[in-house]
Amino acid sequence: MMNTGRTTLVALSATLALPCPTSVAAAADPLPPGEMTLGVVGFEGTGCPPGPDGKVEVTLKKDHTGFTIRLGSMAAQDGAGSGPDDYRKQCDLFLDYHIPSSHTFAVRPVNYTVRGQLQSGASAVLTSRIFFPGDPGPRTRVEKLSGPFRGVRQLPGSDTELKYKACGEDPLIRIQTGMLIDIGTSDKNRKSFLELPNADVYEFAWKECPAPPRPR
Repeated sequence: MMNTGRTTLVALSATLALPCPTSVAAAADPLPPGEMTLGVVGFEGTGCPPGPDGKVEVTLKKDHTGFTIRLGSMAAQDGAGSGPDDYRKQCDLFLDYHIPSSHTFAVRPVNYTVRGQLQSGASAVLTSRIFFPGDPGPRTRVEKLSGPFRGVRQLPGSDTELKYKACGEDPLIRIQTGMLIDIGTSDKNRKSFLELPNADVYEFAWKECPAPPRPR
């Protein structure tokens, strides 16, 4: 069931970028202050903040170059002390926004920082996807880690599949993040785990929309 009870709305200037087959003009500077609002509509999944008091915070950067999502740490584990569903976590987040019709945007893939420990023979998969509902958008990003591993790992994003919101349309932004731990051939009496930190930082790519035709 989607949690819509407690969300944080931020009224700043910024714009998100995602799937859009509509042709747009050259890259544009970020919107000036006061020209965008961004907020959480709802979220669901075992990796989201639990319970009716669960809260996700979204904050736009003042220069409108990006935004930060805080949903608490997402962690998955397998092996010693793990429950039957601890090996898989996922969170599906829905964002609403308002921007001037003169601009569109895309959201760049986030640079993830993961920390944890994978025993020899264990593995982990991190998946993420940013898209507009109703548009297939980019394919799911998949990052794989294999044990032995212990510590922190940077997983940089790529701009190869930037998709822009269709000009003149305002669909929700959907961000899906998932983690899966497979104990594999490792010692089942030892725990393998992986964790995403509290905050993820996303960046916008902006473009100007074509000017509407003048009435004759």
